[in-house]
Amino acid sequence: MPAAPAGRSLPPGRDDHPCRDGVSRRGFILGSSAMLASLLIPRVPFPAAQAAGPAAWDAAAYWAFADRVQAQLDPYWRGKRYEPARAMYNATLLLTHSAAALAGHTGPARRDERAHALIRALCEPPTWVRAPATGSQGHMPGWRDSLSGGGIQHLVVDTEIAWGLAMAWRARDALGLDRATADLIAERIISTTEGTFWRWPALRLNQSNWYARMYQAAASVGGDRRSLHDQLLRQLRRFVDGAKRPMDGAAIANLGPGYRFHYLPHVSERHKYNLDSTEYANIVCGFLVAYQQAREQGMPALDRARAQVVRAWSERVLAGYWTHAGYLNWDTGLGFKRWHQGKKVGLSQAALLGIATCPELAPNGPWAKHILDRSFELYDRWIERSGVPPANAFGVPSINANESSAVLALARVQANAAQAALLRLGEQRSAEPPPLYAYDPDVGRLAVTTPAYNTAIVAVTRGAFPYGGIELARLFDGRQEVAGGIGGRPPASFGIVVRDASGAIAHASQRALAAAGDPPLELLDAPRGRGSDPAPYPDRPYAGEFSRLRVRGSSERDGVRIQTTHTFRAEFIETEWRVTGAGGKRVEALFPSWGRGARITKLDGAFHVQSEHTGYVVVLRRGGGQARTLRPQPQASAPSPGPTLAVRARGSVVVARIAPARTAQEARAVAARLGA
Repeated sequence: MPAAPAGRSLPPGRDDHPCRDGVSRRGFILGSSAMLASLLIPRVPFPAAQAAGPAAWDAAAYWAFADRVQAQLDPYWRGKRYEPARAMYNATLLLTHSAAALAGHTGPARRDERAHALIRALCEPPTWVRAPATGSQGHMPGWRDSLSGGGIQHLVVDTEIAWGLAMAWRARDALGLDRATADLIAERIISTTEGTFWRWPALRLNQSNWYARMYQAAASVGGDRRSLHDQLLRQLRRFVDGAKRPMDGAAIANLGPGYRFHYLPHVSERHKYNLDSTEYANIVCGFLVAYQQAREQGMPALDRARAQVVRAWSERVLAGYWTHAGYLNWDTGLGFKRWHQGKKVGLSQAALLGIATCPELAPNGPWAKHILDRSFELYDRWIERSGVPPANAFGVPSINANESSAVLALARVQANAAQAALLRLGEQRSAEPPPLYAYDPDVGRLAVTTPAYNTAIVAVTRGAFPYGGIELARLFDGRQEVAGGIGGRPPASFGIVVRDASGAIAHASQRALAAAGDPPLELLDAPRGRGSDPAPYPDRPYAGEFSRLRVRGSSERDGVRIQTTHTFRAEFIETEWRVTGAGGKRVEALFPSWGRGARITKLDGAFHVQSEHTGYVVVLRRGGGQARTLRPQPQASAPSPGPTLAVRARGSVVVARIAPARTAQEARAVAARLGA
C-alpha cells in the first residue's frame, strides 16, 4: 500500500455526498489531542518494564478507595438517610460504614451516627413488612426497596439489606449498639430467612447465590447454623447437579456445553436470554463468598465431584467474563436490559471476591485479586473524569439510566472494597494473569483478554443485541479505554464489507450468524478445544491462559464468501480475510474508532486510529490498497462512533495487524514492532 509522507493526511474521498450505508466521507486528521495528553499517561509499547504488573492493593488501599468514593456519596445524605431513599442503596452504605467500624478505620467511609439511623430505618416499617405483599416476588416477612413507603420486593432487596444489617450486627460493639438494637437486627434477618420465600426448597430460576447469602447472613447473627448450612449445601448441590443436565422442573441445564450461563433454565435453550449472561453468571458465582464464610464456621465441604464442577466453572467465569483492566468482558442475552449497567458490575464483583478468597472451589485466586484491584482503579479513573460515573457505561442506552442507579452502582463497588479489606485480600498474593481466553463452541463466542487489550467475537446472537458476527465485536486497551468501538455494525465495526456497483453493502462479515450444526467459530490453535467438534462439558472448560490463539469463521451471502482467521497474541491481533465470489465488487477492510475528537492519522506504512481516550495501530501486511475515512451514524450498540478507516483490498486476501497505542509517539513505536 502506498505510504503518505509522515505529517500529511490522506485526501478525502472523491465524492463527498452521504454514502448509501449512512456515512459521509472525510479526510484524515493529523496530530494528537492535547486533552488526551493531559489526561493519560502513555503506556510503553509491549513493555518489559511493566512485566510485574501494577501493584497489589493492601487493606489501606481498599479503605482509601472507600474514602474517595464516600466523598462522592456524602452529598446525598439528608440527615436520616441517603437519597434517593432506596433501601438497597442505604443498606449497602450501611455495610461500608459498619465494616469501617469493625476494622477500626477512621476515614470518611466510617459514619457511626449514620449507621445508627440506617439500622432504624431498615428494621422498621415501611421498609420492613409483615403484611402480605403483591408482585411476583411478594412475601412476608421481608423488605421493600424503599425507606419512605412502596418499593418492590425482590431476592436482591432482601439479600442486600440482610447483608448490610449482618455487617452492622458484627460491628455492634464498635458501633456502640445497645442489646435491643442488635437483637432486632438478628430477629429481622432470621425471621425473613425462615419464611417460605427463602426456606429450602425455594428457588428462583437457578440463582442459588441469593439463598446462600441469606442463609449465611442468618447464621452469622445467631441463627441455627446447622440448619442454615444444611440448606446452603442443598442449594449448591442442586445448582451443581443441574450444571450439565436439567434440574427437576427445568428444561435445560444451568450451563451450556462450554460452561456459559443459562439465565432461564425452565425454557428452551434457543431463547435469546439463554445465549449467555455475563452479569448473572458472576452474580451466581458470588455464592463462593457465603460458602467460604460458612466453611470457616464449620460447615462441611461440598463433595469432591461437585467441587470439581464448581472449580471448572469458576475458571470459565474468570477467563471468559473479566478483563485484565477489571471490567466485565460483557455480552448478555438480556441485551439492553442489562448490558453495561453499572449496578450489575457491583453485584458481579462478588465473583471476584469469592474466587479470590475460596481456594477450595476456585483456582486462580491471585488472578482474581489482581483483576478486582484493577476494577477499583478503573472506578477511580472514572470518578476523576466525571464524579459519580454514569448509570450505564459508554453511553449505552440500557434501562434504568438514572441517578438512583448510578449512586447504587457506586455504593456497591465501595462496599466491595470494604469487604475486600475485611476478607483480608490485602494480605493475599496478587498476580497479573497471563493472556486468557474462553470459548463456547455452540454459539461461537470467544472472549480474549491480555494486559494490553481485550475483545470478543460473538458469532451467534439470536437477536439478543444488534452487534455480532465473526469479527472482533469491540476493542478496549489494557486500561479499559475504548480503542475501536464497543459493539457496532458496519460501517462502525471491524471486518470486511463488499459493495456493489452503486456503493451499497452487498455483504459484510460482521453480521450475526444463524445457529448451525457446525461450530460457527472454529478453534484452530488453542490450549484446549482444538478441532471442529469440541466435546461438550469437558472436565476443564475451553478457557484459560494462552500464548497463541487462532480461530476461523466464515460468512456467505449471494455467492460472496468471506473467511476470517484471527490470531491473538499477548500484544497484538493479526487477522486474515479471504474473499471469494466478489468479482467486480469493491472489497474494503474496516477499522472503527470511538468518541469525541476521534481521528485517523497516516504513519509511515501504518495508520493510527485514535479514539477519544486511547487508540490502536493498523499495519496492513498484505492486500491493502487505497484508504479513505467513513463517518458512521450513531447506533444503539455504538452510540458514539468516530470515523472508520476503510482500506480497499488489492486481490482476494487482506492481512492486518492491530495493537493498542494511545499517542502518536507510541503509535510509531508500536507500528515498528508490528512490522510496518
